[in-house]
Order: sequence, then C-alpha cells, then structure tokens
Amino acid sequence: MNNFDQKWQRLTAAARRAPAAGDEAAPQGFATRIAALALEAPPAGPWFGVERLALRGLLAACALCAASVAFHYATGELTVEGEDEALIEFVNTDYELS
Repeated sequence: MNNFDQKWQRLTAAARRAPAAGDEAAPQGFATRIAALALEAPPAGPWFGVERLALRGLLAACALCAASVAFHYATGELTVEGEDEALIEFVNTDYELS
C-alpha cells in the first residue's frame, strides 16, 4: 500500500504543476501510455505470492505424475498380481475346442 501511496502522491503533484489547459483533446497515444504504466508494475496483493507458488506446484505435480506413470510402465507392472491367470482360466473355459 505504501508503494501505491507514493505513486499517487507523485502523480497528483505532477497534475498540480501542469498548466491549465482549455478543452484540448488528449495527446496522441495518451491511453496507450496510461495502459502501459498500469501494466508495468507487478500486481500486488496478499495472494500474489501464493498464486505464483500454486502454479509452480501444479506444474511440479503434473511432472511427477507423468514421471510415475512412465516409471510404472517401464517396470512392466501394469496388471494386478494374479489377474493374468484368472483371465487365462476364463478364456479357456468359454472357448474350449472339442
């Protein structure tokens, strides 16, 4: 909040020093300069740091998930223990050749 107050004081002081002008139009590119100044400063707030860490945490969680799936696939343990034998017995009982 202190940073905002300093900027506000600086801008109001500059506005007071400006010569009084009549009904002149805004200078060329005035809106663009104001928008650029507004976007120049990083957003400040109590949750700004948490949001940055949350995004990094989400990316880390996705990377760990992908790595664990790749590791599990590389070890070849994609089936539950005993599942293959039960499947073989089921297939042999249904399609026995006579």
